[in-house]
Amino acid sequence: MNGDKSREPVPQRAPALRGPVTSVIDGAPVTGGHTLPSTNPARLDEIVGEVSFGDASTFAHAAESAKKAQEEWAAIPAPIRGRAVAHIGRQIEGNAAALARLVTAEIGKPYGEALGEVREIIDTCDFFLGEGRRLYGQTVPSEMPDKQLFTFRRPVGTVAVITAGNFPVAVPAWYIVPALLAGNTVVWKPAEYAAVTSAVFHELFVRGGGLPDGVFNVVHADGAATFSGLQQSLEGGLVDKVGFTGSSAVGREIGGLTGRYLQTACLELGGKNPLLVTPSADLDLAVEGALFSGFGTAGQRCTSLGTVIVHESVHEQFLTRFNAAVAGARVGDPTQDVASWVIRAPGCTITRWWSTACAAVTGYSWRRPSGRSSA
Repeated sequence: MNGDKSREPVPQRAPALRGPVTSVIDGAPVTGGHTLPSTNPARLDEIVGEVSFGDASTFAHAAESAKKAQEEWAAIPAPIRGRAVAHIGRQIEGNAAALARLVTAEIGKPYGEALGEVREIIDTCDFFLGEGRRLYGQTVPSEMPDKQLFTFRRPVGTVAVITAGNFPVAVPAWYIVPALLAGNTVVWKPAEYAAVTSAVFHELFVRGGGLPDGVFNVVHADGAATFSGLQQSLEGGLVDKVGFTGSSAVGREIGGLTGRYLQTACLELGGKNPLLVTPSADLDLAVEGALFSGFGTAGQRCTSLGTVIVHESVHEQFLTRFNAAVAGARVGDPTQDVASWVIRAPGCTITRWWSTACAAVTGYSWRRPSGRSSA
């Protein structure tokens, strides 16, 4: 990334949208049963957009549309689908700053991080654009005379993708780009509190790739409606693969649901990671790493830092430096140079702060330092 771009001025208000955000199925907007505002978590009086939420039948309708479009999409030669992916990448690249500003306005992610996330979409497209020429099959020696054995790679079919809001554009791209490249059609259910960003993402993909109607559908619905719609779609044979990014609790339910239909879901679930600080560690680097890993994305990453395990010989030094770094970290307006941000989920506002347990370690045993349970 160009460092200067990440520091460019960020507009204080998100771009205005025409009309409410709706689900888009078979290329047409589908209005839901109720509409809610999506607000800027840093300025709750600022409405980023109005969102129309569908129900279980909306999801099932989208799956049916995708199923009908899949055969024709798969019939397009894979190298041509790769060119469509290349065009999507260029479309995103040409609108990177605007999309990043929208992520900042709706999610509250600092602009520098948001711009880096948009870059992930471009890089994903650049990686997969050539895979259309590398969907190789195999030839296999036969034990029978005058016989030839060979394999072809075929699309799975229709893919349901359900994503979280901490990375509202990067993570969806990791699912959707390779799915489209391989000849699958997609039903995408983004996070409710990232609906406006998701609508722009969807439009850029469809317009940039020239995708036919029904190939890439987006559904805005709450969790219960999505689960019910997914169940209906699986029961009707409309969904062939499910990808989910979110909590372990919900992932367990989705894994169980897909298992009943003899499918294996792709599950990217929650997790926290420790940081081990050894006696020979560069403490300045360790503090810098702990601060970013814990505060970056407000700790809303599956790879975020949960616990710092510090050897007792450097524990006090690390804790002193870490406390100073935490005290100096700025939290607030995501359009400014801040270390953390605010995330708004439907029905509640959560300011995400972070604390880390610093344990002193000796060999394989460890103790909590008295009087200092956290940093």
